[in-house]
Amino acid sequence: MDAANIIYLLRCLGKSQAQLARELGVSSGVVNNVIHDRITAYAVATHIAELLGSNAVALWPDRYIFKPRRRTPNRGKPKHLKCDMNGGVP
Repeated sequence: MDAANIIYLLRCLGKSQAQLARELGVSSGVVNNVIHDRITAYAVATHIAELLGSNAVALWPDRYIFKPRRRTPNRGKPKHLKCDMNGGVP
């Protein structure tokens, strides 16, 4: 769903972005950025989605896709650096 539709539906419920910001204790810019898909404040997105009878994944499907991390082979191993005589790292 695009931002214009979300704003329209919130207005139909009698909610403004400023009102949502006060309810959630965040700035109105945060609410606006979540609606326009610029940031991923999950608590704000979840609240908006619940007001609209949906969930955050349904409203912003590209934002909340679970992407498993790749395993890095050297994770947890100490990195030993060799220094040259001048104090720098080669």
